[in-house]
Amino acid sequence: MKQLLARHVVSFKDNGYFKQMLHRISGIVLRTTRYTDNSSIVRMYTDCFGMQTYMVKGIHGRLSKVKANYFSNLTLLEMIATKTDKQRLESIKEITSAYSYTVDFDPVKNSIYFFLNELINKTIQEGEADQGLFDYFRHAFEVLKWKEEKAVNFHLAFMLQYSRYLGFYPSENYTKENMYFDLQEGFFISEYPKHNHFLDARLSKHIFDLMSTHLNECERVKISNSERKVLLLSLIDYYKLHRFLISDLISLSVLEQV
Repeated sequence: MKQLLARHVVSFKDNGYFKQMLHRISGIVLRTTRYTDNSSIVRMYTDCFGMQTYMVKGIHGRLSKVKANYFSNLTLLEMIATKTDKQRLESIKEITSAYSYTVDFDPVKNSIYFFLNELINKTIQEGEADQGLFDYFRHAFEVLKWKEEKAVNFHLAFMLQYSRYLGFYPSENYTKENMYFDLQEGFFISEYPKHNHFLDARLSKHIFDLMSTHLNECERVKISNSERKVLLLSLIDYYKLHRFLISDLISLSVLEQV
């Protein structure tokens, strides 16, 4: 990791109060909040530093070189940004490219993007970088953007694969005997548990099939609309049981209508 960061260093400054480096990094915008008439606070997941929050000034002015639409949710930014040794808001010095994953005039995909954006915001805290997770986000969003067939299963497959990076990916022990998925324990079992957090045989098979399928092929798993809604609620319950979600997702109501 130190070698990786060293390759991204642009400059270094020590003013006696804090040490500051400029880094050339990539980041995926997750939330932008207007702070003043001419500045915003931007939360994004970056390749070098994980979840970071930046103060971006001068983006709402007519002559600004950095435009506000660069900071729309799920935009991939290549940029030069600060990183200091103190707990403070960092700043973005330059945007070298901006690429949006969202798709105009596609309500289904954009509803899924809206849901996934909120899910990520509520499950990742400020912390160390995970290059694998950053690459997963970038790959997944790119797959969804260019997916030609319907994407109605995508959010389910995404949630399952995402849990691998968070550390509670289900055990791959499904068999004809172990046909029930125990949400509380995270593995497949042969008989009903003594609690209510489990899926029946058909829904459990869908879970295993989604785990065994690449994101770009997840629509091959044939799931009815009613089953898909139950699976979505069950996976949200799965995240809550494993303490990666502590509040409801407001985007759920939008996604359920897709």
